[in-house]
Formats: sequence, C-alpha cells, structure tokens
Amino acid sequence: MSLESWIALLFALTVLGLSPGPAWAAVVTTSVARGLVPAAAMSLGVASADVFFLLLAAFGLVVLANALGSLFFAVKMAGAGYLIWLGIRLWRHPPALPEGPAAATRPLGPFLAGFALTLGNPKAIAFYLAFLPAFIDLPVMTGGDLALIAATTFAVIAGMLCGYAAIAARFGRLFRRETYRRRLGRVLGT
Repeated sequence: MSLESWIALLFALTVLGLSPGPAWAAVVTTSVARGLVPAAAMSLGVASADVFFLLLAAFGLVVLANALGSLFFAVKMAGAGYLIWLGIRLWRHPPALPEGPAAATRPLGPFLAGFALTLGNPKAIAFYLAFLPAFIDLPVMTGGDLALIAATTFAVIAGMLCGYAAIAARFGRLFRRETYRRRLGRVLGT
C-alpha cells in the first residue's frame, strides 16, 4: 500500500468517524447514562465490527453476501430494527442517570451492543463495499497491507468514539436535569 493510499484511507476513516451516526449516538448516550467505561467498551465493539467488515471486504464480502442471501439480509434487517427501537426508546425515555460503579464494571454487554450496532449500520456496510476498493488495490494487497489497514481502521474509529465518550462523560453533569436528558434523547433518537 502506498503512503498516498494510506493517507487517503486515514482521511476517509476520519470523515466517517466525525459524521454523526448510530454508533456516535449510542456511544454518547451510553457515556451520559452509564459512564465512560461502558461507552469505551461500546466504542471498541463498534471498531471491532468495522475491522470485521474490512476483512470481509478484503476477502470477498460481495461473494459472501450473495452466498448467504437472505441470512445476510436478515442480519442487516435485525440491525436496522435495533436502530429503530433504540431511536424510539430515546425519544420516549430520556437517557437514565448513571447507575453507579456496578454499571461501569460490566463492559461485555456494551461491547457486544456496539459490535451488533455496526453490523446493521448501512453507512459502515456502504463504506467498506463502495469506498474501500478506491483506496486499496485488493488483488495486490499483502498481509502487511491488510494488517496496517485493519490497525488504522480500529485506531481511528475506536479513538474518535472514545473521544466522544470522554467528552460526553465530562460534560454529562449538564444532563442531570431531565430537560437536557430529554433533549439529548430526542436528538440522538432522531
């Protein structure tokens, strides 16, 4: 992989990470409601799923999607259903206040939620299907190239989402009042 291709990929991943989406909303809501540790775990789950999509794209995601047919469609629909449910829930019920230290010590649930959220995120799917080949010549890609791309993807996505989580945790005191939590829930739910 050339330096120019890597820089272009880094830029595209940064734009992807900066654009608000379901993962951003879920991480910020989790940070405000449950604290930084669960939000960071969710961020790592999102980034892991992004690397999963990257690997699928590198090894023939189109072939896999065609082979799995309705099963792949069912996974996408389940993810879309979860996003809709999450949005409705955020509209109807403002994010809860932190539950205390016990909530912050169980990161597996938020990690899996972040992973599942990304599996159903059309933006992530579209990025790796449509844009990845623009940055990477897949037929001549080496194992080292793939490792560099996977590490870059994980670092950028996880780093940006953990940054959002830290900001939300730091300023989460603003959302102790129900009015602000309701507004946050409606913005993120939308």
